[in-house]
Amino acid sequence: MTGMDRAKRIMELMKEYMTEKTHTGTIMEKGNERFFEKWFHEVPYFVKNPDLCGLYPIAGDHLNRRVPWALLKGSGKKTIVLVHHSDVVDTEDFGKHAEDAYDPEKITQIFRDNSIQMNDAAREDLESGQWLYGRGTADMKGGAAIHMTLMEEYSQRENFQGNLLLIAVPDEENLSAGMRGAIPLLKQLKELHDLEYVLMLDVEPHSRPEKNTALIQEGSVGKLMPVIYVRGKLTHVGQVYQGFNPVNLLAAIIRRTELNPEFIETAGNAATPPPTWLYAKDQKQVYDVSLPIGAAGYMNLLTFDRSPAEIFERLKDISKDAFEEVIHDIKKSHEHYFNVSLDKSPLPDWKPKVRLYGELYQEALQDSGDAFIRAMDELMKNVKKKVAGDEITMIDGAFQMIETTLSYVRDLSPVVVIALAPPYYPNVNNAMMPEAAKPVNAAIKDLQDYSQKEWGLTFQVENYFTGICDLSYAMFQAASENITYIEENMLLWKHLYDIPLETIKQLSMPVMNLGPWGKDFHKFTERVYLEDLLERTPILTDHIIRHLLGESTC
Repeated sequence: MTGMDRAKRIMELMKEYMTEKTHTGTIMEKGNERFFEKWFHEVPYFVKNPDLCGLYPIAGDHLNRRVPWALLKGSGKKTIVLVHHSDVVDTEDFGKHAEDAYDPEKITQIFRDNSIQMNDAAREDLESGQWLYGRGTADMKGGAAIHMTLMEEYSQRENFQGNLLLIAVPDEENLSAGMRGAIPLLKQLKELHDLEYVLMLDVEPHSRPEKNTALIQEGSVGKLMPVIYVRGKLTHVGQVYQGFNPVNLLAAIIRRTELNPEFIETAGNAATPPPTWLYAKDQKQVYDVSLPIGAAGYMNLLTFDRSPAEIFERLKDISKDAFEEVIHDIKKSHEHYFNVSLDKSPLPDWKPKVRLYGELYQEALQDSGDAFIRAMDELMKNVKKKVAGDEITMIDGAFQMIETTLSYVRDLSPVVVIALAPPYYPNVNNAMMPEAAKPVNAAIKDLQDYSQKEWGLTFQVENYFTGICDLSYAMFQAASENITYIEENMLLWKHLYDIPLETIKQLSMPVMNLGPWGKDFHKFTERVYLEDLLERTPILTDHIIRHLLGESTC
């Protein structure tokens, strides 16, 4: 296939893919199945080998989504997994032009007619003619079309060296149900076809510090969603010192963790943002003049190297310190009130109590035994039904899980409960697999040399893709104890959410993200750089594949 033919095919596939409105977390995501079923019947190799492609069901998925996959078999065991996500964010931000967002020509003309106001940078790129606009052009149906076009090319060649496995996973923008659900598929195909996975190659778009400096990533940032639930002590506001306000303690914990620089991690020239709270509220359902019995919230926390155990132990210390300070402040306030009031009621003797969810669960099990297990089973059935019916969110179900557990513990004193809520993305980096990554490092060096020589384009290697992506599920190198720790403290685990960490550990492979230059992801001015989409990224992806599968890159 000539460069012109390749570019034409990439554009054809991308535009066709874009017409499927695969909005994240909706039944529309199943549009990727229609698109790939059609593709399977267009590619002669898969028409001839229908057992080497298909739609793999995601176990227990409430939308019954499936993962399209296609395996191109050559000689030898070495296999590269080509991955992209098929879901896109919705187009509400396009206003009355929402339907036109899926057609690059239409939306470009609308922009040219000034029917939608653009900022100066987006307008300048539009006038240059070097960028293609539309929902999914950059994130990431353009990149998907690159992988698919290369698969078509390789399928027409004789004596293809190695194997390519393409998977199109839904739900990346939400909980990565597609990637997590595809892990059993990777295991099955590995065993059935005796594959050796040497790389998972993603095609997420990248941002650039400057036009002639591109980025490639050899890892992906980890993400945790720590939940803090504080149970207080109920009382009428007229007897405020006889109760314990959980909002007070939750606020103190928030102040100690929000943007706390000690949680910032660095790797080379990359750094994780500090934690920030996404939600915090008392658990009152109606107004009354009592203190709230509970308050809860959750934060976003990104990691490079720290394990959940390390982070949670630190959160436990912070929560204990906050608890002690709140008790000290209560005592100080009560002392003044005692001196100026006729109310001489003694202050309850509050003690700091902080529990990880796994510890609280064991306490409830010890105190209430089978009654607690039955209550939890019933709760999970109810929560699963309501989440599937969009009556409540998963985080609502997580809070209910903590509250039910607390109700089966005999000790009713104030307590801080720390848990992990979905989603969880393990941090991954090729340095975790130094031997397996050696060929990948050599391939990256080859890519850098070629790009500099041919185009004067410098490729910088970042240790981590910081936008969060499905590469987090390509390897798991932490000790097995970490798996147990996650299972014990993850809310809704095995009921509405799980990660096959043991299987990932067995399949672990190096990772790389090599995608086209894009801008304004998730915005109405989303766009992809045409030279990358149609020429450079396909050439470089071809170089990586040939290098790792043992073919000449000449």
